Amino acid sequence: MLRRISPGVFVTVCIVASVASVALTAGCASTTPPAAASLEPFFHDAAFEPPSEPVDASDLFAVSPEMIRFLRVELAPMLRNEGRQRGLYEALQSGGHLRLDYDAEQTRNAAQAFHDRSGNCLSLLILSAALGRELGLQIMFQQVLDEENWGLAGDLVVVSGHVNLVLGQRNSMAWGDDSQSLTVDFLPSSMVRGRRARPISEATVRAMFQNNRAVEALSRGRIADAYWWARASLLSAPAMASSWNTLGVVYQRRGLPEMAEAAYRQVLQIEPDNLRGMANLVSLLTEQGRSDQALPLGLRLAALTPHGAPFHQFRLGLAAAQAGDWTAARDHLLLELQRDPTFPDAQVWLAQTYLNLGQPEQAQAHLALAAKHSASSAGRALYSAKLERLQALSVH
Repeated sequence: MLRRISPGVFVTVCIVASVASVALTAGCASTTPPAAASLEPFFHDAAFEPPSEPVDASDLFAVSPEMIRFLRVELAPMLRNEGRQRGLYEALQSGGHLRLDYDAEQTRNAAQAFHDRSGNCLSLLILSAALGRELGLQIMFQQVLDEENWGLAGDLVVVSGHVNLVLGQRNSMAWGDDSQSLTVDFLPSSMVRGRRARPISEATVRAMFQNNRAVEALSRGRIADAYWWARASLLSAPAMASSWNTLGVVYQRRGLPEMAEAAYRQVLQIEPDNLRGMANLVSLLTEQGRSDQALPLGLRLAALTPHGAPFHQFRLGLAAAQAGDWTAARDHLLLELQRDPTFPDAQVWLAQTYLNLGQPEQAQAHLALAAKHSASSAGRALYSAKLERLQALSVH
């Protein structure tokens, strides 16, 4: 069945499809964001029912008994032979011990990620930090700059960035020699080599986790849960623009436009060129008929996005497919893949398009790419199964 895609709103999470991880747009703040003590005017607790789950990140880095057993029994020989730092690094990066699987469906705390042996890159970073601390290692969290990926979750446009972890202390006196530290990163080294990174605090990591949970709740239609997680994220890190943006989306979906506008304007106070907050505010102002205020922001947004809004060609391709114009659908979807060749939804729809055009070999190729780049284990399994059925049919 063809799936309709609406224009959507923009949110930011900490998942990178190769997950996690987190996107905070680099930029200079024009004003100081509210301190945690002065956030109350931006909250509207009475408009939301109590959360359906505990909104609690106090156990984010808690170490479970099975994690302790892993360190003291399964990993003990490697830790003795390689040392604690190198031994843990090899266990995390080699895949031979933990066998971690990337899965962007839910952001997990350390114990959940270890038990499930899966998570997005933020979950795996939290797990790595918990194990490192249990071994008495010094750790440092880092945000990788200029690393953003765009995806769709229902009618949400999700922007994800990346974080990693440094085990040990960087030797700042060694003229660039980082031999005293090891960087744990769950992306291939070729993808992050040479990228700039900046240290971030544990409070920021906690806020990222809470914001991820808010966006995940939003994508499932659980508006109240999303509110409480976004609220908690801002209490953890009031200067995190992505959390303000999430709060604005929550308010907009609950029918509280004034509160939504205040949240979006906080995004732009912290990061004046934040594309997500700007696009959401333009959309909100336009819906309210305030075109005089939307126009200058819209012109600024157009100047910052010369190639058009993300997923514009994708939506045109779906509209063409829904109209049965498979040639036009193919052309639009191929243009979308020029923007992002790893976008699995476009690959899936292009596979369906090529099937309708009578080109099963091309369909198989794009379905294989969808399976390769899917952000969840369930998605990879689904697309792989579809590919196997298609290949079986082509044999016969």
